[in-house]
Amino acid sequence: MNLHRLLLIGLLLLGLMLSMLAPLSRAQPPSQQDENDSNRNSLSPRIRNGVVPVPLQINELQAVNLVRQRFEGNVLRISLIGEAATRRYQIRMENEGKIFTVFVNANTGAVSSGN
Repeated sequence: MNLHRLLLIGLLLLGLMLSMLAPLSRAQPPSQQDENDSNRNSLSPRIRNGVVPVPLQINELQAVNLVRQRFEGNVLRISLIGEAATRRYQIRMENEGKIFTVFVNANTGAVSSGN
């Protein structure tokens, strides 16, 4: 009976000691925390606030090529508009004296007409 009691007390003490050490294992040394803070401060305000820019999948040249596959005409102007996932190229075109707008999703390459 004494052996069981000693074993139980030993296990309880071991569990207590491990639970006390767990928070220490997650803590970072002050120098690491300071480095993380300085890295965070060097980021642009949008990234610091949790807004991370989505990289473009389609560049301007690819957007123009996609539009030319569906529409005839001369490209007058191309602009990148929108934010994050809704970014798209606005392409102004002219064909036989008529000016029209075409949009290309900068992430997916989906083409849609604006008129």
